[in-house]
Order: sequence, then structure tokens, then C-alpha cells
Amino acid sequence: MRRKYNNSSDSDSIVGCCGCGILIFLANIFLGGTSVNYLLMTFLEKILPFGWAVFTGLFVGEFTIPLALVVWILKHFGII
Repeated sequence: MRRKYNNSSDSDSIVGCCGCGILIFLANIFLGGTSVNYLLMTFLEKILPFGWAVFTGLFVGEFTIPLALVVWILKHFGII
């Protein structure tokens, strides 16, 4: 027996899935760019223009976001 699917529910799930993917992508871009600039400022005392930081964060954001969070916590408690 074949199930019949309602087309409207299928399109809603696709829109919901794409919406979540877009939100995750935008968060990765902006948080990645911010974390790249934070780490550069912390260790090298330099800042990239935000466009370049976002472009860099697109590729290295997966490890700079957690690293920036760890560095911020360590600076907050005076360890660094």
C-alpha cells in the first residue's frame, strides 16, 4: 500500500529545513567573523575589516568560535 502525502505539508517541511539551514549558516558567518577578529585582537592586537573577517570565519569558524569562547573565559578569570 502506498501512502499519499499532502503537498502542502511537504513544502512546509522543506521551507522549515531551509530556514534552519540559513539561520545556522548566518550564525556561522557572523559569529565566525566576530571570533576571528576577537582572536586577532587578543593575540596580535590587529583587526580585519568585518567583510574579510566574515570571509575568513566562513572557513575557520568551526574552530575559532569555540576557541574564542575559551579565550574569553580564561581572560575573564584572569588566567590569560
